[in-house]
Amino acid sequence: MINTVGRIIPKKIQRFIVDAPGVLYILEKLSIGQVARVKTPEGIKIVINSLFHSNLVKSGDLSGYEMNIREAITMYTRPGMVAYDIGANVGIFSFLFASLVGDTGSVYAFEPEPNNWICLEKSLEENKGINITLDKRAIGNHQGQESFDRRGGAFSGRLVGDNETYSKTDNVLLVDTVSIDFLTKQCNYLVPDILKIDVEGNEGLVLEGMKNILQHKGPIIICELHTHLGETVDKVKETLLEFDYSTYLIKGNDEGKINIQAISDITDAHHIVAIKNEN
Repeated sequence: MINTVGRIIPKKIQRFIVDAPGVLYILEKLSIGQVARVKTPEGIKIVINSLFHSNLVKSGDLSGYEMNIREAITMYTRPGMVAYDIGANVGIFSFLFASLVGDTGSVYAFEPEPNNWICLEKSLEENKGINITLDKRAIGNHQGQESFDRRGGAFSGRLVGDNETYSKTDNVLLVDTVSIDFLTKQCNYLVPDILKIDVEGNEGLVLEGMKNILQHKGPIIICELHTHLGETVDKVKETLLEFDYSTYLIKGNDEGKINIQAISDITDAHHIVAIKNEN
């Protein structure tokens, strides 16, 4: 019943309801044991919470889930690559990356929201041997701790810093943060060849925290840009320009495939691919 009602209520109203004192606690208690398994198009069964991820339960085999991003990942990922899934949620694209990079490649999945990473952790336990490393930290521009608005699970997990408008909601957690440059310099993480970034408006922070890699490695970046909560895309645009990246718009066509169209200026929320220009 909760899932049915949740699919009817607009997202803004859902957030308002979940932010009421005690509501998230009740929902999390109700969600205990609400485990379902959904098969990805690659044939891998992943674990989801049927209360918090009811949209995935409804979708069946996930073949229609964010098709543009799926097609872009498939287009640019090759065997042996190192892939970063930043904002991995329950790991749908982490497992896609793993199937594409193969045994000679590596995948790092970053997800700080507990209702999501618990599911991803269970999926990894049930699919032993898959080359995915789960990291429960939020990716930003520094190592430390920061407030994270989780919006009740799969709504819009994002770092919110010192924004006072988030100070009185049960949805805000204090999470560990880390930058990609720190991970590769200090933690022996392999340097990424390709990244998928979906962090609900924190895209600029992620890029700011990997400037060394952008300069010296130039990985392919598949990114969803968000402006729905007041952000602009200026930081993303400035960083990509600084490190000589060309930006391409990902657009779906009538056949369910994608077209990659060069754009000279990013002005709004889009799915983009950014590729470093050759010297």
